[in-house]
Amino acid sequence: MKDMRTSLFMWLGFLNDLRRRGIKIVHRSVFEAFYRGKEASLAVILNRLEKKGLITRVTRNWYIIAPCEVWEIVKAIFPSAYLSLEWALHYHDILDQEIRVITLVWLGKTKIVRSNKYIFELHRISPKLYFGFDERMIAEPEKALLDTIYIRGRVPPELNIELLDLDKLNNYARLFPKRVKEYVKELMQK
Repeated sequence: MKDMRTSLFMWLGFLNDLRRRGIKIVHRSVFEAFYRGKEASLAVILNRLEKKGLITRVTRNWYIIAPCEVWEIVKAIFPSAYLSLEWALHYHDILDQEIRVITLVWLGKTKIVRSNKYIFELHRISPKLYFGFDERMIAEPEKALLDTIYIRGRVPPELNIELLDLDKLNNYARLFPKRVKEYVKELMQK
C-alpha cells in the first residue's frame, strides 16, 4: 500500500511540474520517458491516473493534464488542422445549435477520431482553399460557412447570416468551385 501512495505522489509531482511549465497536453512518450518501466505497467498507471481525474485521454497516445480550450487540443494533436464547419460557426455565434462534434479541416485524409470525451471529424480540403483561420487555428466565420458548403453541400438551418461580413464572404467565395459560389448567391437572396 505504501508503494502505491509513493508512486501516486511521484506522478502528482511530475504532473504538477509539467503544469507549472505551462504544459497542458502531452503525448504518451512524455510519460514513457519519465516512467522507464514496463509498457504494460505504464498502461495501468495511466488508466489509474485517468480514473482519479488527474489526466484525460483525448485520443490514442494523447492526454490532457491541465484545463485547456478545444483549440489548444487541436493545435497539439492535429497541428495542421483548423477548426471549421459547424464548430467554428457555433463558436462565432453564426450557428445557435449545440455542437458535439469537433469539426476540423486539413490537407490530410478525411477521418473520424473518437475518444470517451471527444469526437474529431477531420475533412480534407484542397491546398488552394487552406486559408482563412487565425493563430489559434479557428476559421473565420465566413470561411467556416464556405467550408461547410464545400464539404457538406448544404448549411445547417437557423444561421445568423447578419453577423457575417458579406464582402469577405464574397471575396473568399471567388476561390471556391462554382457550386459553392452559386449556393452562397442563393443563400444571400433568402
